[in-house]
Amino acid sequence: MIPLKNAAWLLLVVAVSALPQTAKDSGQYLKDAAISETKDVVRITANSPRPLAQVLEALQKKYGWIVDYEDPQYTASQDVVEASSNGQRMKYPSGGSFSVEFPAKSPDEEKTLRLIVDAYNHSKNPGQFELRRGPEKRFYIVGNAAHDEKGGIVLQTPPLDVPVTLPGDERGLTETLDLLCEEITKQSHVDVVIAVSPRSLLGKTSAKIGGIKVPARELLMQSLAATHHALYWILLYDPNTKGFFLSIHSTRPS
Repeated sequence: MIPLKNAAWLLLVVAVSALPQTAKDSGQYLKDAAISETKDVVRITANSPRPLAQVLEALQKKYGWIVDYEDPQYTASQDVVEASSNGQRMKYPSGGSFSVEFPAKSPDEEKTLRLIVDAYNHSKNPGQFELRRGPEKRFYIVGNAAHDEKGGIVLQTPPLDVPVTLPGDERGLTETLDLLCEEITKQSHVDVVIAVSPRSLLGKTSAKIGGIKVPARELLMQSLAATHHALYWILLYDPNTKGFFLSIHSTRPS
């Protein structure tokens, strides 16, 4: 059982589950993206507040591709929708339907991901993203822009791009990740907190993780690698708290 650290995260999860009648395109949000395949083409159709993230979930199930995902900040009114949940008004990214096709025969991960990100960026869904390649063929899809209140697209500095300084002491990874989030918050002036994580695994694993003015993403990657488990992250922006929730997930069943 993966515990939830932050009560606000639990409230957000519960509220999102009550959203199916509020999709901006009057369709119905899907629990999972739909995948269809012919001899030549794979088609993935998502419908979610974050349809790009939903497509990545589908790719993980179909091909085993593990891609780290990071929201941009959704601060403009056109990038969010409101819905009632348990008597409260909650805000969510204004995503909706998104479909993409790619060749079915032995798809190349990097080429396919670039095609998907490019298609998303030309859709009417909120946010702009870029594909980045990390070490050992690891890929990150990073939100780097969103609308401002005038309707223009404004570039943003992703929170995990922020250079941070952590002492390279031996410590449990739970402590390291908490310190990392504190430093990101301090440097970016936007709250970043841990939401979901395999805390038993992180708590029993110790490592020397640190550096001076190192991009936060690099220290996060080092921390997950130190577990010797297949872990990945999802960084979600909450328009209600105007902060980020960082979740760590395992590719293994919980």
